Amino acid sequence: MRFRNLLPLLLLAGSVQAAETELNTQQIDSLLKGNTTAGVHFGGKTSQYFSESGLTLWMKEGDAKPSEGKWKAEDNRYCSDFGSGWGCYSIVSDEAQGCITS
Repeated sequence: MRFRNLLPLLLLAGSVQAAETELNTQQIDSLLKGNTTAGVHFGGKTSQYFSESGLTLWMKEGDAKPSEGKWKAEDNRYCSDFGSGWGCYSIVSDEAQGCITS
C-alpha cells in the first residue's frame, strides 16, 4: 500500500455554507483514490486510506489495527460501508478555510 497525505483534514459535518463548493463524483474519486486523509474524530487523531480497489482502512490514535471497510464515490457523494450498510455524504471544499469537509 502506498500512503500519501493529500488532505490536511477530512471532517464530518452537517451543513453546506455559502463559502463552500460541493465536489462532484469525479472530483471526490480523484481526491481520495490511492490517498490517505488525516483528521480528528471525537478528540483523537485519525487517518483513513482509500485504495484504488474500493477498500478503505480507518484508524484512530491508539487503535491496535485499522477498521476495514469499502468506499466509493457516486451521485456526487462519498459513500462508505464498514459493515452496517452504506452511508453517503456530500463533500465540500472551503477555500476560505483551506479544508475539505463533508
